[in-house]
Amino acid sequence: MGSMFGSKPSEAHVIWRSGRNNDGKKKFDFEYLELWAAHFGVDFEQWTRVDHDRADEPREQFACVFRWSKSGGQELSIGDKEWTMGSQRKPRTFLEIDEEGLVRLRGWTTETTLDVEELVLKKTVLKLKTTDGTVKKLDVRKLSKRPETTST
Repeated sequence: MGSMFGSKPSEAHVIWRSGRNNDGKKKFDFEYLELWAAHFGVDFEQWTRVDHDRADEPREQFACVFRWSKSGGQELSIGDKEWTMGSQRKPRTFLEIDEEGLVRLRGWTTETTLDVEELVLKKTVLKLKTTDGTVKKLDVRKLSKRPETTST
């Protein structure tokens, strides 16, 4: 199985570069991402869309959605019953990776786009290394639970 992806630095890698130098091509193991998501009860989605922050052409996106929100739709009340017509589930907090290895990470209050060199999954922690060498660690449990509103 490993040979199909080239040499994977570790089982837990989803994104890495093959080759010793930086012009090595980015490699992906989206199957592992999907298995990881299933194991931790996270929705794994695949869709194609244009994300203008990252590119002007549609790209395939691989996403882990940690929390959904309902949005849009028309409120309708008849007597004491209420319906929402045409409401859609939208990803509220998510990690989305496009086929070029650009990551959009949306938390409860922030959203960021990162050019990722390496993505490793350790239990519920995502470890990202960006092309400029920044390392971020994120526990996805924080993305699936609505944060306590703290007064500052």
